[in-house]
Amino acid sequence: MSAEARYARAFISSDARGGNATWVLPVGMEPGAAAAAVDTARALARETGIEVTLEAAGRDFRFIAPDGELSLCLHGLLGGLALARNEGRIPEERRAVTVTTPSGELTARVEAVDATSFEVSVELGRQHLVPVEIGQELRAALAAALGLTPGDMPERLWNAGGARLKTLIPLGRRERLTAVNVNPAAVERIASQLGCTGLYAFVVERADATRAHLAVRQFPAGIGIVEDPATGGSAAAPALWLRREGGHSRLAHLTLAQGEDMGRPCRLVVEHTGDDDATGWRVGGRVVLEPSPPNIRSGHG
Repeated sequence: MSAEARYARAFISSDARGGNATWVLPVGMEPGAAAAAVDTARALARETGIEVTLEAAGRDFRFIAPDGELSLCLHGLLGGLALARNEGRIPEERRAVTVTTPSGELTARVEAVDATSFEVSVELGRQHLVPVEIGQELRAALAAALGLTPGDMPERLWNAGGARLKTLIPLGRRERLTAVNVNPAAVERIASQLGCTGLYAFVVERADATRAHLAVRQFPAGIGIVEDPATGGSAAAPALWLRREGGHSRLAHLTLAQGEDMGRPCRLVVEHTGDDDATGWRVGGRVVLEPSPPNIRSGHG
């Protein structure tokens, strides 16, 4: 384990439990530093089952998962920004910072709550929402991959998000979401057929004209993780769905409860500030920097 790596939990719940874990490994800007750090990050990710964020000078970020590299990992970015602020690489007087990721430039805000916790938010890039046409055979296979029946599935599905599209699966009842029991190998196959990077199931628990609260579970494909406790990079996708398909065209504030079925509760907050409903989505939450690393593997399971 790298002595320089710090352990962070992003999108912790309102009572400071849970969160999505990441290691943050600061990287020097000199030539060759990033390449050496990638090797260290890959070893650490495989050893612990937790993604590693490479952070350079508080402005350049890369994300290493146990089975590969991601173009964007929002909880990793939040953890990296919190550490950079904590260690002075992001000056306190700056209210907004521009950061570079493999998916492009993003604008972030970091506010200290106390010595080890921070409120961090990131404005996502353009969001997409595309209907997915599937036949009865694939629908049945998708239901089976989730441990559900075809009758549990919605009539329509959508691929949605920004850098990493997810297939949205709106479910009618919280009990159905709780009952999901995935077959990881089947998720890998079906995600390839659907043209997505994971299956994003959710239930609308409360909603009015401008605000909503959702319960969410997300099952990624191709990165060595069965279930994600918090999926920040896709958190605006159900908000866009609610605006365009769910009858809430003026939705501007969304809270997401994720990770509860894993025993790792997370809270994500989505806000819209733009004129175009495909842009102007900001996703944020609270990050805690741990004083010492844990001795257990990630609960991604």
